[in-house]
Amino acid sequence: MVKAVLFDFDGTLADSSAGIFHTALHTVRTLGIRREYSDEELRRFVGPPLRSCFSIAFGLDESLLDDAVRIYRKEYAARGMYMMELYPGMEGLLETLHERGYLLGVATFKGESLVRACLENLGILQIFDTVRGSNEVETRTKGDIIKLAVADLGIIAGQTVMVGDTVTDRAGADEAGTGFIGVGYGFGFRKGEADADSPEDILRILSAKEANDDRED
Repeated sequence: MVKAVLFDFDGTLADSSAGIFHTALHTVRTLGIRREYSDEELRRFVGPPLRSCFSIAFGLDESLLDDAVRIYRKEYAARGMYMMELYPGMEGLLETLHERGYLLGVATFKGESLVRACLENLGILQIFDTVRGSNEVETRTKGDIIKLAVADLGIIAGQTVMVGDTVTDRAGADEAGTGFIGVGYGFGFRKGEADADSPEDILRILSAKEANDDRED
């Protein structure tokens, strides 16, 4: 029986692309890099830990990563974090799941204090029973983060479903031993590759699991 649902943040709960792309470009410009980046390169910036984002998506040299992270965090806290919105239907989904008695959590590569500030700014922090993210040195895997959230909730991994938009989220769920629902409206999976193309689809999948559990009982 599913008792808890964990959500990735960027590309799953919220469309934060405007703030992320603004801050990423601000960072490389501050570092003196003037080249242009394609939409595909910018999309690759969303999902992995921050240092990996600059290395994988932008190809920054290792020697620039510490400065890039410092510049990014300062600009994101000042402006980028306010350039986001919940996906249509997400607030209703969260309210419905809460009313049905599900425990709710966030498991993200964003830093914990930052994601709490983002959730508070969006007006939904209070609905979550746990919020887990990267530590300061970004040594946690997505599986580690999911495991911490599951432990906070006092349940077992098999009673939990992770909802995310990237293969990293799926791999983290596999590592942690939870179920997984992939969404196709975010930054990673495309429609046809994902289990759900809207928050309404997430609810339908969970409702089907509920019905199946009732039949087995």
